[in-house]
Amino acid sequence: MARICVLGAGVAGLSSAVNIQSILPEADITIIADQFNTESTSDGAAGNFGILLGRTNADICRLRCWTRDSFEWYHKICTSEDANIAGIHRTHGYQLWRTEQPPPFHGSFDYGYRILSKSELLKLPGNYKYGWELNTLMVECRRYLPWLMKRFKEKGGKVIRKQLKNIVEISGSYDVLVNCTGLGSRKLFDDKELVPIRGHTIRVKAPWIKTLFIADSDTYIYPGQDNVVLGGTRQRGEEKLDKDQRYYDDIMARCCSLVPSLKNAEVEKTWVGLRPWRPCVRLEVEMISVDGGRLPVVHNYGHGSDGVCISWGCGVDAANLVKQQLTETGSQRLVSKL
Repeated sequence: MARICVLGAGVAGLSSAVNIQSILPEADITIIADQFNTESTSDGAAGNFGILLGRTNADICRLRCWTRDSFEWYHKICTSEDANIAGIHRTHGYQLWRTEQPPPFHGSFDYGYRILSKSELLKLPGNYKYGWELNTLMVECRRYLPWLMKRFKEKGGKVIRKQLKNIVEISGSYDVLVNCTGLGSRKLFDDKELVPIRGHTIRVKAPWIKTLFIADSDTYIYPGQDNVVLGGTRQRGEEKLDKDQRYYDDIMARCCSLVPSLKNAEVEKTWVGLRPWRPCVRLEVEMISVDGGRLPVVHNYGHGSDGVCISWGCGVDAANLVKQQLTETGSQRLVSKL
């Protein structure tokens, strides 16, 4: 029986683990992480299905596949009886810009978009000159992560809470590692390209808000099942997780300029977290030397603010790379049964 370890229990790690179970049902799969559910960066994600093309080395073909596969997965859940439990629902609203923009990358994969007319823009707040009507999905990780974890455990998956300081700590215990540690890869795998992008959000009780708004790319209002997410910030290179009130005041002011009634909303929670950004998502195999032996590591990290949007598609690719490594490194007993 092949022994596989997934490092990290955010949306990338759980998506990888569940996909591995799907194509290698007889494998012994363990998740090792020091943060779960509400402790993870993924839990704070706003969750709107959308891509920000801010990468200098993006592989557009792979990004298209990850986006397509992820949307198909989310749509399947959204139309199932598990939709509310998994925290996935359809959303509708507007993205507004000061100047004309190229079509949204995800518009080819989700429920579509439409360019707004000048008369329609005049009826919307903010005096914006260009915009789209959006029909997409929201993935609320506070529900989605526990749903994925339950699915993983029900199929025999194991979970260990542990903070790894060095891969040597688990050497000899697994045939393949899947690295979904995000910013943790800076220390565990000496990745010099990872950059933290600090983000702030506010969750408010505003059940009257039914329409999503995005102004440019940093101001957004996303209605969820239990609350409304207001954002945000993208502070490159910032590491501190102090909850500086001035950022939340600025977010509230920007969102109230779009929907003034938010001034009356009760603040439920404020959040600050670090998105793990790289010039290109790292999804590849690396052979590392550990205790005199060679160990295959499937890397799957560096998604930045696109993590929720492409996590399932990346998990599909990561699982296929794991299967490929097991075939090449001699775990034939498992692979021959598939």
